Amino acid sequence: MTAIGMITLDNYDDIVDKMDDKQTSYLNTLVTTLISDWANENGIFYKRIEADRYFFVGKTEDLNRMKEQKFKLLQQVKDADINSELLMTASMGIAYGNASMAKIGEIAQSNLDMALARGGDQVVLKDSDPQAKVQFYGGTTEGTIKRTRTRSRAMSTALKRIFLENEQVFIMGHRFPDMDAIGSAFGVATLARFNKKDCYVVINREEVTEDIERCLTEIEKYSELEKLVISEEEALKKINQKSVLVMVDYHRPSLSISQKVFETVDKIIVIDHHRRGDEFPNRPLLTYIEPGASSASELVAELIQYQTNRKNSLEKFVATMLLAGIYVDTKSFASKTTAQTFFIASYLRNHGADLALVHYLLSTDLHSYLQMSELVSRGEHVTQDTVIAISSEDEIYDNVTAAKAADTLLSMNDIQAAFVITKQPENVIGINARSSGKINVQTIMEELGGGGHFSTAAAQFKGQNIDKVRDILIKELRKLDEE
Repeated sequence: MTAIGMITLDNYDDIVDKMDDKQTSYLNTLVTTLISDWANENGIFYKRIEADRYFFVGKTEDLNRMKEQKFKLLQQVKDADINSELLMTASMGIAYGNASMAKIGEIAQSNLDMALARGGDQVVLKDSDPQAKVQFYGGTTEGTIKRTRTRSRAMSTALKRIFLENEQVFIMGHRFPDMDAIGSAFGVATLARFNKKDCYVVINREEVTEDIERCLTEIEKYSELEKLVISEEEALKKINQKSVLVMVDYHRPSLSISQKVFETVDKIIVIDHHRRGDEFPNRPLLTYIEPGASSASELVAELIQYQTNRKNSLEKFVATMLLAGIYVDTKSFASKTTAQTFFIASYLRNHGADLALVHYLLSTDLHSYLQMSELVSRGEHVTQDTVIAISSEDEIYDNVTAAKAADTLLSMNDIQAAFVITKQPENVIGINARSSGKINVQTIMEELGGGGHFSTAAAQFKGQNIDKVRDILIKELRKLDEE
């Protein structure tokens, strides 16, 4: 069978921006030599089609050889001496199968887009069979920050155009939402109100944690915000042909607060900062996924900047929720922060975000703190730099408490990755995974049916007990350690 592949250098523009013509010429020759040698070794035809993009054609036996070598070209590109302080990375999108050449090429391009949306430095591979599972290789480097002010402004303009073409905007985060999901949801609602559109934030009051319940109580003090919160049943009654759904802080339909709402609305917009996985909405109107961003709240606040004016101003409490969302996902600016994160935080503070209220919304009650401490005390080494904590079968934990326990374990000396396994509501066993940046916990969780971000990920199991999930996780970690 024919295999078609696309190769791109993830951060080529950033690297050559600081080079003179001679250095750029050397870089181009070096990369072409690496790819040419790799192509000859695997017996494939390749062609350079742009300064940072290559195209190749081979057969499935050539592809199998590449898989056995774990696509060593990715590491060769990273190891190349390019005379730059930046690390160069490459991504590939590859497809094969019995479909037409046009279809295989289309899937290869889609796979490359997915590789870039997941942060780059990886290969996304898929058979042309619609039922085939996507395969991922690489992804050992934290996502390259791709977004620019031009791209953010273009996204804000595109979002405004879609809102103007429709009558109602429904906004939904993931199940058991955290402050990032809530903050970004109300941020999008602000954008919809700027454009004079009816908007609603869908929330399941039976699936909220202690801190979100505290936030919803605060929202009740603002009548204009309180009336935006609706249930699944209310949303289903309001949805029509002129409705659009915005998914914030997630992109996997199965994680939706309401599966029925997702399935009822035809027009979908995705705003997320997690690395894209295989499960994704079919043909969304707009996709804004930036793994290099700290949080969905940061992305939404960035979009709000371009639509604020004298008539449209950001409300102080919405600014506070957005800042709280950034605080949660950056662990109070301790991780995943960039210069843009601090710029957006400054923007929100200038628009009235209340730090005291942020700390109140994110505060921990005594019971949750004691639960977290209990989980931390159960931590045990699996490898020299990896720790697992397992809860008892008798106690049920919310996701926030488990996440805080994982963060606490990761803060310990010489720990590169931490995993917390807990029993959660609805007979679910959950794994919360955290990494310091050396280990990609997203790929580990994906192997177990979950997903997330390079340094923050999770997975859930139904119909399993805690010991069984522990054994599955340890097996995966030992397999990784051997590799």
